Amino acid sequence: MKCSDYTILVAEDEPGLRKVYEKSLSAEGYKLILAESGARALAELHETPVDLLITDVKMETMSALELLPIIKKDFPILPVIVVSGRYEGFEEDFHKKGFDNVETFFHKPLKMDVLKQKIRQILKIEDGVGKT
Repeated sequence: MKCSDYTILVAEDEPGLRKVYEKSLSAEGYKLILAESGARALAELHETPVDLLITDVKMETMSALELLPIIKKDFPILPVIVVSGRYEGFEEDFHKKGFDNVETFFHKPLKMDVLKQKIRQILKIEDGVGKT
């Protein structure tokens, strides 16, 4: 399968970072859904099949800590990447809460090439496979 076969939902409340995700991941060929909050991400998940969720930890209306228990219950096999800018020890907190569908954690600032590599690994896309 190639990148264009996958849909990624990005939950990020900072408009500038949503643009970075959009530019970088669409250039790879992924179909993207951008959500400005955890609540919007949850609504999108109920409307559209998604292959991967990338979520910021702290967002206005619903944080990842509030979103992930619902994801675990309603979408138990959906892989999740959690990104945080200001949350010390967040990996431990997530593991203690049993969020076993969280594939990996990244701290901001996040290098897009590292994220892209991790996405390919999670979605089992071989390097060098056509982008679109």
